[in-house]
Amino acid sequence: MIMDEKNLEQYEKTGFLLESFKLFHIKDRIRKDFPFHYHDFYKIIYFVDGNVSYKIEGKTYRLKPHDFVLVDYNAIHKPEIESSEPYERYIIYLAEEFMNHENKQGERLKRCFEMAGQNGNHVLHFSPGSYEALLDCLMRIEEEEHGEQNFLRDKLLEAAFLEFMVLFNRACIAQPKAFITTAVYHEKIVDVISYIQAHLTENISIDFLAETFYISRYYLMRQFKEATGYSIHQYINEKRILEAKRRILTGVPASKVCYDCGYSDYSTFARRFKEIIGVAPSMVKEIHPYLP
Repeated sequence: MIMDEKNLEQYEKTGFLLESFKLFHIKDRIRKDFPFHYHDFYKIIYFVDGNVSYKIEGKTYRLKPHDFVLVDYNAIHKPEIESSEPYERYIIYLAEEFMNHENKQGERLKRCFEMAGQNGNHVLHFSPGSYEALLDCLMRIEEEEHGEQNFLRDKLLEAAFLEFMVLFNRACIAQPKAFITTAVYHEKIVDVISYIQAHLTENISIDFLAETFYISRYYLMRQFKEATGYSIHQYINEKRILEAKRRILTGVPASKVCYDCGYSDYSTFARRFKEIIGVAPSMVKEIHPYLP
């Protein structure tokens, strides 16, 4: 069953998730241009068909049927539709508090995203037996969400999403070579992105990055914008504020988060926070009704 694209667009535009998990099955029949964007939740895409490349934090992946794309919390990304051929995919949205659930052994559902971060690749292609079991889970979730029986539906859906994530993580662990290593990217730009992400609280200038990575200042600025959709200054500010938002949602006071995320005064931090997130730091929890 192909689901409502307008409903999906609301999640893409607002950038936050109102439930712990959500599934969409989408088939775009008209070519669309998607901007670079990010979400404060995790996203897994099961690619069914189309002529599509996917850009994630400076890397471009050419998708093939049965690929799974992992888009991390706040990762800057966008698909590029390369023809009018229909683009069909399943999209799984997963809230951070759901992904952070762990068992007595400390195993968490977001292990797959941690593996993607460690090896720097965000697309997987499993053996047929693996993706068929995962697709079966997605189809059962889809049927349940649109079925007529409402009794304890939320519990059954939670169990089905848990099953999908456990199977998905097991497949990642059993098939580490499933991570695609053929992404196209500018090596120095990806190195710059990695450096920025690891040093967000420090004073980072364009001149410093150009000198550190032995690259022309203007070439760096042009290539960075092409790879991410953001200027370096915009990227640093967005990433700092997104990290600040994450920390505030875990209960850290905004007054402390301000300095932890590289700002020297609270008024500048609060103004920047509202520009990017849309609300003041003190109000951010109100747009996350699923939080305890």
